[in-house]
Amino acid sequence: MTTTADLAARLRAMPDDALERLVVARRLPAAVLAEAGPLRISDFFDLAEALRTDDAVDAAIEHLPRATLLALRDRTGSADDLAPAVTLGLADEEGGVDDAVAARLAAHPDIAGLTGGTDHLDHAGPPPETLDEARARTTGAEHAFATMTVLAELLRAVSDGAVRELVKGGIGTPLAKTLGERAGADAQVVPDRLALLERTGFADPSDGTWTTTDAGETWLVASWPDRWSTLVSAWRDALDPALHDVLDTAGDDLRDLVSVGRWAYPAGARWLDAVLLEVAGTANALGLTVDGLVTSTGRALLDGDAAPAAEDLPRTVDGVYLQHDLTVIAPGPLAPVDDAALRSVAVLEAPGLAARYRISEDSLRRAFRAGLTRDEVVALLERLSSTGLPQPLAYLVDQVASRDGSIVVDLGADGVGTRVHGTADQLDLIGVDAELRQLAWERDDLTTLLTRYPPHVVHTALEDQRYPAVLTAAARPATGSVPPGRRRGGGRNPEQAAHALVERLRVTTERGDAEPEQEWLGRQIDLAVRGRTPIRLTVRMPDGTERPFSIIPTSVAAGRVRGRDTAVDVERTLPLSLVVAVESDA
Repeated sequence: MTTTADLAARLRAMPDDALERLVVARRLPAAVLAEAGPLRISDFFDLAEALRTDDAVDAAIEHLPRATLLALRDRTGSADDLAPAVTLGLADEEGGVDDAVAARLAAHPDIAGLTGGTDHLDHAGPPPETLDEARARTTGAEHAFATMTVLAELLRAVSDGAVRELVKGGIGTPLAKTLGERAGADAQVVPDRLALLERTGFADPSDGTWTTTDAGETWLVASWPDRWSTLVSAWRDALDPALHDVLDTAGDDLRDLVSVGRWAYPAGARWLDAVLLEVAGTANALGLTVDGLVTSTGRALLDGDAAPAAEDLPRTVDGVYLQHDLTVIAPGPLAPVDDAALRSVAVLEAPGLAARYRISEDSLRRAFRAGLTRDEVVALLERLSSTGLPQPLAYLVDQVASRDGSIVVDLGADGVGTRVHGTADQLDLIGVDAELRQLAWERDDLTTLLTRYPPHVVHTALEDQRYPAVLTAAARPATGSVPPGRRRGGGRNPEQAAHALVERLRVTTERGDAEPEQEWLGRQIDLAVRGRTPIRLTVRMPDGTERPFSIIPTSVAAGRVRGRDTAVDVERTLPLSLVVAVESDA
């Protein structure tokens, strides 16, 4: 028989890191982990009781594989079979199953008829007809390319600060439509694709405004094969271990993943069915499966081999066509680094396998104000163009460059103050402008002005007076802290809440020398009183010897424990201060 006191003792003896992992894995409600409130945990007995409630046990059983459930139910099985249950605190190292767990197993309708072996696993249906592997790989690569195109556009929208959540969570329908138009996707798939960016760690939605992570920035400029393999690896690594087990069981046939999941995790239908449907859909979107069957390239990517990805994806093109109407046509997919370079001077109008961009006065002005010079813009366009630089485009570049970007604001010598470069005529006007007199200019030469003020202040002052000034990348100030938007949840993640709980329990246990042990023994006896459970008390006698008493305790009060001695059938009253050990006698 395993009681709350037994579990509390095991929890108390666990190392802090193992105890924190157990608390996180058991998914206790936030109210139980809170530092205040009627459900808060104040000691190890409270934690043991919280873990032994019906809801808590059911939630743990739902995440146990078939072999572990059989081992718990039948009190058989190897140590490996029982290991997941031991990790969750449902059984001890010797294989003893908690009474509360045994009761829930007996009451669970999906566990009563379980049998061992794999012969009862229902497959998705008849084996598929001979698979056209070449067609499947081509189709899978098309799905993957389309998904990656959408993800890249959404990630750029995140980088631009264009993805904001509602106060109640999620994005609004108008924003989903806007993002869908930008990414060339249906608005209904936008939330799922954003969730995939979060799950893979490419975007962070912890604040009201989504932000791009370092991994996301790196992914945006990676080659298409690297994008595919990195995306699949990040998605696979983020899956719950139970999903890995189900996928391993299913092999290369994901046509009825839900049925496989119900076989592998018989008690997990409540949480697993919907997740497996999502996994199957994502596997198809990532080009890993076609018609529910894993392609050879998909299997290679899942196993960490990225080589086949380069063979299946469309080949990138080396050049684009610059049109006289200022549009740019890419006859095929550009390498991501070339795409990023082109976007610095153009705006994407139509994403896809053959994308269309447009160069405008606004896009060139943005490029100049980002620090590019006229010569750098021309060199970029000439490098990417397969048709040369059309005269209307060359004229527009020169026209915008003459107005925007002709005055460059840079850091001063040794990173102190500001150095402004421009033509002699422009600097003559700036030097005598009454609105800029407070900057206290010094003329270093005909094309350079100096001031002690920081570059971003000088740049703002020049822009306010309508001077075509640009701030170099080196002179831009570090990004300041942005006021936080809506944060998800209550502020602490499960790991933080578990860490705080364990720290609180240790402090409670160690707040005195002798008092904690006495409190511990008292709580054990109190639990036995409430459960009418036989216990064995070891009592230190006046002569210094220790003597065991087997009793059924009836009360603990005034420093004494009262109960019926089961050996001689008499009532005993024992001083609690002399009790040195309490053990279950059931």
